[in-house]
Amino acid sequence: MKIELLDVRTPVEYRGGHIPGAKLLSLEEISNESLVREVGQPNETGQSPIYLTCKGGFRAEQAVGKLLDSGYQNLVLVEGGTDGWEESGLPLKRCGGVISLERQVQIVIGSILLLKVVFGFTFHEMFFLAGGLIGAGLIMAGITRWCGMAKLVAMMPWNRNINCREKALV
Repeated sequence: MKIELLDVRTPVEYRGGHIPGAKLLSLEEISNESLVREVGQPNETGQSPIYLTCKGGFRAEQAVGKLLDSGYQNLVLVEGGTDGWEESGLPLKRCGGVISLERQVQIVIGSILLLKVVFGFTFHEMFFLAGGLIGAGLIMAGITRWCGMAKLVAMMPWNRNINCREKALV
């Protein structure tokens, strides 16, 4: 029986480590066309289950909603996501050296804050107030689980090159 396993994280997260055999289909890229291309038509006779995973499960739950809206059934969430898979001692496939998206965001935010302090002492004290905007953004990201900075960093060219796509498990 053919098993479909979709990883709905970003390309940089996928390259950092994914379940062997998982196909990358970012949550933002899920559409009727991309689903037909990756897993076939919905409700085909004898449709195999479609397993969905992400880092911890939140985005996979959102993906289930999108697949149900597109007519797909027989959907299964991988409990604990890729993190749970790795914590269970199961293997991950990694695609070369990659800095995680979380670390990239930390580097960007730290750099911006450092520049604001330097500019605050060098040019004008109003630069110190801009740090509050970053703090507010971090609070909102923590509350809503949506981080605009992460979305922006994920769109950078070095994070878009996959070179690690997988075929379905057989």
